[in-house]
Amino acid sequence: MPIRISPSIIFAKFITPRSLLISRSNLRSTPSHLAFSTRHKRNFHASAPYSAPKDPYQVLGVKRDASAPDIKKTYFSLARKYHPDTNPDKDAQNKFLEIQEAYDILKDDKKRAAYDQYGSASQQPGFDPNAFSGFGGGAGFAGFQDFANAFGGGGGRRAASSDLFEQLFSNFGGGASRSRGPQRGADLETYLSISFLDACKGTTKKVPISPVVDCGTCSGSGLKAGAKRTTCSTCGGSGTRTFVIDSGFQMASTCNDCNGVGSTVPRSGQCGSCGGVGKVRTRKTVDVPIPPGVEDGMIVRIPNSGDAPVSGPGKPGDLLVRLNVAPSKQFQRQGANLYHAVKIPLHTALLGGRVRVPTLDGDVDVRVPSGTQPGEEMKLRGRGVPRVDRNESGDLFVTFAVQLPRSLSDKQRKLLQEYADDVEGRFSPSKDKDTSTETKSSKIDDNDNGTTSFAYSPPPTTSSGGWVSRAATTFRRLIGF
Repeated sequence: MPIRISPSIIFAKFITPRSLLISRSNLRSTPSHLAFSTRHKRNFHASAPYSAPKDPYQVLGVKRDASAPDIKKTYFSLARKYHPDTNPDKDAQNKFLEIQEAYDILKDDKKRAAYDQYGSASQQPGFDPNAFSGFGGGAGFAGFQDFANAFGGGGGRRAASSDLFEQLFSNFGGGASRSRGPQRGADLETYLSISFLDACKGTTKKVPISPVVDCGTCSGSGLKAGAKRTTCSTCGGSGTRTFVIDSGFQMASTCNDCNGVGSTVPRSGQCGSCGGVGKVRTRKTVDVPIPPGVEDGMIVRIPNSGDAPVSGPGKPGDLLVRLNVAPSKQFQRQGANLYHAVKIPLHTALLGGRVRVPTLDGDVDVRVPSGTQPGEEMKLRGRGVPRVDRNESGDLFVTFAVQLPRSLSDKQRKLLQEYADDVEGRFSPSKDKDTSTETKSSKIDDNDNGTTSFAYSPPPTTSSGGWVSRAATTFRRLIGF
């Protein structure tokens, strides 16, 4: 029989919908196993066959009042230290999984608050720290106290009728009850560090995970041999509980005792391996294909490799592998384009030549045009990163940095002086017949600040070539061409 409640109070437990994966709108053709995610949730953390989880604070070695940035910094440090790819110790994988499980609790404010309040019990199957978060209650089972007070004379937290209806229609589309069809398990999230080249070229990595699966002893039923499930006494086998407001408006919520199945496992018939839960946590290694062109923070989705549903049949969730891409010492990346700065000597910039430039496929010879200016950019088409969303690659942009010599030999200085005189339209002292004395046209004066200035003379008129050609000839002599 439905329970009647005052219009101003509601204590029904509503199941929070599974978190949705939000993808970038500009990747419409992105393969289904890739997505950019902004939020992920897991509601299942431990199983009966294992002993109580270790204190996550002790596993990470942080204080209970540690800030979120400090916890995150410590996690990444330990994850790099104990990752199986970098640590050959046979116990490194187990330690790495413990670190992941501890961080999974402490990185989520609600899960952390639930652990602080309820300890390891908050990580057991069926514990929902968000059960009453949508109706003015706090985290964990704070709303359950309100429910007990409603029938025991206590003064629970109340909500206005207008707020109640807003929450109902926003969360349930008009108060419709949740379907009792096959459930889907929670997504399992992990992190994977890869090199810059692996991100650009693609690779396959082995990733250790610890998903929740059906118990092998009872095949997920939670029953020992010969035992049977009994009808749930709380909901009468319907799997839902109905609450009626005085105005006649009805609301249905999933039964918390049987998790919507309609039946429960009697204590005497519980499976000894899973304690009647029907689920256990196992540890295994999966191959994760990394397609070419992935970026830092991108998530690779492995379908059906996440947690099994908490109760009843259904498909497992997905494995979400968040990628941490190491920076490159040679390239800067913007989308599918790469940028590289190459140093060239002064004579190559002026006269042209060739220079070796690194690419994703190895070094290549690049022709440098004569007269290349400092900071000038050259585009190598198709030498960038493959695009994830279509069958093409970006470009490689090469920026030329002209290196000036810090010192010159006497010969080089003399030749360069001739070049400067030629460009500026002066007569070079070295070319004058009377080299022992200074000519009027090339007289050198010393300024008070110690620098040298040159008196200007107009370029001479000759019958063979102009001063530009002579300047080029002089510079070629300088560099030995």
